[in-house]
Amino acid sequence: MTEIAKQHLMDLKNIQEQMKSFFARKQKVKIYHGSTNSTRAQKFEKDKFVDVSRLDRVIEINTNEQYILVEPNVPMDKLAEATLKHRLVPPVVMEFPGITVGGGIQGGAGESGSFKHGLFHDTCLEYEIVLGNGEVVTASPTQNQDLFFGTVCSYGSLGIITLVKLRLVPAKDFIHITFNTTKNFDEAVSLTEKKVGEAVDFVDGIIFEKNRGVVIVGNFTDKKDLPVSTFSKASDEWFYIHADKISKRHEEYEEIIPIKDYLFRYDRGGFWMGKYGFNFLKVPFNRFTRFIFNSFCTTRALYRSLHSANFSQKYLIQDISLPKEGVVHFLEYIEKNLHTYPIWLCPLKTGNQDKLSPNCLKTDLVINVGVWGEAKKDFPQFVELNRELERFVENLGGRKVLYAHAYYSRDEFWKIYDLKWYNALRNKYQANITFPDIFEKTFVSREYKQTILGGLYGLIKSPFKVS
Repeated sequence: MTEIAKQHLMDLKNIQEQMKSFFARKQKVKIYHGSTNSTRAQKFEKDKFVDVSRLDRVIEINTNEQYILVEPNVPMDKLAEATLKHRLVPPVVMEFPGITVGGGIQGGAGESGSFKHGLFHDTCLEYEIVLGNGEVVTASPTQNQDLFFGTVCSYGSLGIITLVKLRLVPAKDFIHITFNTTKNFDEAVSLTEKKVGEAVDFVDGIIFEKNRGVVIVGNFTDKKDLPVSTFSKASDEWFYIHADKISKRHEEYEEIIPIKDYLFRYDRGGFWMGKYGFNFLKVPFNRFTRFIFNSFCTTRALYRSLHSANFSQKYLIQDISLPKEGVVHFLEYIEKNLHTYPIWLCPLKTGNQDKLSPNCLKTDLVINVGVWGEAKKDFPQFVELNRELERFVENLGGRKVLYAHAYYSRDEFWKIYDLKWYNALRNKYQANITFPDIFEKTFVSREYKQTILGGLYGLIKSPFKVS
């Protein structure tokens, strides 16, 4: 056994002992992971949390069978760095480097390869899970199958994932990108649907305004005689601005991007949410200021500032998964009621066994719509804005991704999800006594008190933190 595997076993036993203690006291417990990309802040309290933040190691990479054994707090940049050394990569790598393996599994995360491979959890082969009574079990398609499919998107309400076996696929050094400009919502959705039916590796899209957007198609490639663009250096342009300029000049445009720059192309600027930081600080938003303040514009820095300032109710941050048939209606709703742009489109492979997943919908293609922008509402108005959005999404047969703010009542929540099935799992795997249920974990019940000084402090310190 390797030294790193021994360290994992030691930490696993410690977590088991903590869980046994909570179970014996019949006390509900929360799971502390460290930093988070959720819109809800998390502060560690020793007597209420099980601390799993040490589980941040790559245990093994098997190049012959093409899988990796990895702990849940390994972030995407560390995961990609480890596998790319072997010219392998996870089939789904979320766009933000700080999203962790466990966060991707529990949060229903997807990206531009998800039309082909499903959400991040769909690429997982096996989980090691600590149950509410401290017992350790293996969950896979052949062992504890109900828990394997049930634990995904359960937000830690069924057990603690402590080790993940994750599938890998061959990688190349570059991604060949084609930008296809679209002129309306119908064209953007129909072209997205068309491209996922072709032999391509990646598809996503950005809508910049009602009558202009791009559908972006990518394929693994070796270097070709095409322009090379990068998005990781301070001097590089933010990806969405780059795509915006292309959509104004070309109907179709090709280039190649180094694979790591492609995987994390939306990191600088947090898609486009970073521009609101410039507005808040009253700093001009241009290429020079983006260069000067680059260290503060990564998603890790932006999330730290968001949590430090309790600003998550200042912005509408929602990912909505919809049957493809309802996407144009939803885009028209945004145009009429919110007028929030840009908007992200990400096609997803439909799920069926993972009942809590946002892609478990009645359709042959799910499209995730990312709606992120400034709300400009007081708290009651902010809640009502979200409630209206929730009702409209439900009428379209869609689901919200629950990392973001959810304001459903308990009854409304369980009209969307299967309560009988979920409670049966909770009972079978000893979760009821020690873990809050998923509604308690995701429902936002209070107003977060905003603190400008906290946000500034979080922003200033964030570039100096490692993870």
